[in-house]
Amino acid sequence: MATKRNARQHPETKQPSPQADAWTIHVQSKLVELEAAKAISDRKWGEDRLITLVDSGLREKFWIQNGRLHQAMMAKDHAKFDSSLAGMIRAYGVLDQWATDQGITPASDSIPRIEWKMQNDQVMVIVRTVNEAVAMQRERQELDNKCIWSMEELEVIFNDPLVQQIIKVKAFDPTAKVVNFKANKKFGGQSGFDDLESDLHAFEGGQPEMKFDSKQAEKYKHGTNKAIS
Repeated sequence: MATKRNARQHPETKQPSPQADAWTIHVQSKLVELEAAKAISDRKWGEDRLITLVDSGLREKFWIQNGRLHQAMMAKDHAKFDSSLAGMIRAYGVLDQWATDQGITPASDSIPRIEWKMQNDQVMVIVRTVNEAVAMQRERQELDNKCIWSMEELEVIFNDPLVQQIIKVKAFDPTAKVVNFKANKKFGGQSGFDDLESDLHAFEGGQPEMKFDSKQAEKYKHGTNKAIS
């Protein structure tokens, strides 16, 4: 499933919370059916590849139908939502039939693969061996070669000492996941905290600043303000 959606992609499927209203539950339940239709298309033709293979007229109709689905969701129109979603499911079948009639070759099933649409909208493909990666480069000309990886290559990356440290940290919590960390530009620096004053000098040598003057306080002990010599 793609991790990033835009106006040309159908709405994202996600499990509703226990507090969700009836409309949200209905929408997410129906979107599962649309996601299943897309998954079948992606397995046969490649992740989001089929829409790029058809002619511009059919592509335009597909996006218009998808727009109707978005509009029905925003309007919370039950009837139009059900109708437009059914139309989107049929649309995947229309795209598939057009590509088949044109003799376009589906993505090869002879190369086991995982396809993932990244947040930059590029498709990453992971295969088993370097030889399969080379074959995938020949077969899928629309893919960027730097986004085709083999498990052989990933094993080398995972064995890097820095990555091994991340793996060890992740092992402490089975539910943990690696996320992208972005520095806070307000503070600057790689960590986002570089311009904050360091307190490490408090542990270094030297006379600390005096906060309480016992001699000065002594003169008030007996109600006098005479200086103590």
